Amino acid sequence: MNKKLGKIILANNASTLRNVGFQNSPDTAIFAKNIANWFTGGRPGKFHSYLNPDLAESESALAQTMTKAGHTWTVGYDIPEDVDAIFSHDSSSWDELTDLFEAGMNFYLAAETEYDDYASGYDFNWFLWEVGLQFKEGYNGISGNQPINSDHPIFAGVKSLYQRNGSSIIDFQPDEQANQILVSSPDGEGLYAILDLSKATPHVRISRIFSDPSVESTEADEYIAIVNDGLVDIDISGWKIHSVNRNQEFSFPTGTVLKKGAECRVYTNSVHPDSGGFSFGSKRSVWNNKADEGRLYDTQGNLMSSYAYTEHSQKLSDLTKSLGLDNLILEADLEAIKAQKALGGQVTFEEALHEAFYSFVGFAGDEREGSLTEVIAANAAAVGVPYAYFNGDHEPSSYFYMDKPTTKITLCTSETPMLPTEGETIEANWIFMLQIPELNTVHWAIIDRSGEEVVYNYGRKLS
Repeated sequence: MNKKLGKIILANNASTLRNVGFQNSPDTAIFAKNIANWFTGGRPGKFHSYLNPDLAESESALAQTMTKAGHTWTVGYDIPEDVDAIFSHDSSSWDELTDLFEAGMNFYLAAETEYDDYASGYDFNWFLWEVGLQFKEGYNGISGNQPINSDHPIFAGVKSLYQRNGSSIIDFQPDEQANQILVSSPDGEGLYAILDLSKATPHVRISRIFSDPSVESTEADEYIAIVNDGLVDIDISGWKIHSVNRNQEFSFPTGTVLKKGAECRVYTNSVHPDSGGFSFGSKRSVWNNKADEGRLYDTQGNLMSSYAYTEHSQKLSDLTKSLGLDNLILEADLEAIKAQKALGGQVTFEEALHEAFYSFVGFAGDEREGSLTEVIAANAAAVGVPYAYFNGDHEPSSYFYMDKPTTKITLCTSETPMLPTEGETIEANWIFMLQIPELNTVHWAIIDRSGEEVVYNYGRKLS
């Protein structure tokens, strides 16, 4: 697997590499040459500024620095073939950037701050959200020469860099090794960040085991699903799946590459080319219907993922999938469901779960103080959201958080450690608690058992 992997440098202000940046900081030329070397590995490169040619004079110092260092420098909206990197502060081109990055292009992206009423660097987020980075909405008010305190190669020999205002950078996937903020202001505003896909962390996991198929005699159509949640394609040749209960094993053949965001399935004894075409080739069931565990190992024998289930948990999983959520964890004790059904009312458990979901994501119901969408809106500037959002629309972000494999909805009982704080009772309501670790909050959806009251949700910060 030799796909070219792109790199990105984010700068919170475009002035740094303009003439004004060179005039105010003697280290700017060093910075520019370091960037070129990082993109090319030290060889002479071809670099292109995605800029109106009529404005090329504003970057004449950068062009001279690059050409004197042995590089080729071009300017314009027509991108030459075989360039090593594109320098841009034109965020309106985000859709074109996405296609180029998928093909392995490198980028230096800087936030434009010349517009008084709109931080246009924010538009880059349509492109950046997939890689865990974002520009904040609005300006940070940071100007002048800023100290550089990073030992990354792009800052070798660089003590300070100039900027004139800026749009701060957020890393909302701090556990991902590929992206990182390299330089921050004293009060924690992200000034420079990078993405290096060659450092990407593998995120391959078991997303589901379908253990109760329609072929009753051999259960040939039962399957285990494997998904790649990471930033890059992963070669899983030689990786093994092990069924704990039945002690059966499957090895992925040589040349198996699971593309980023993709899912493959391994069936018991049937072949489905649209999901990879993989099969255990077993004439008997691989997965126990009542309870079992699947494990995924890499070629070194490291446990990469496990998925344990019971008959009841499989039914709960089917419920979350009916909502379009493949990864959400639903905890609802079977006896608790039976006991709460016995309390009566017009709303069933299944209906209540759907109402809770629609309330949490902002599709329906009453949003009170501390609702999920309100918390996302309030935290967007601090921690980022994994979808670019505009015009106050936070529903795409709330939906994304709901489908993360770390997100959990729990049916509340009297034994639940954290119950609603406004006095709602289980006798009168179905109550679902939502926990999203990334937001460090807890939320409750309140569904009146009679179905007469409007559904609502609210929450609070965890200590």
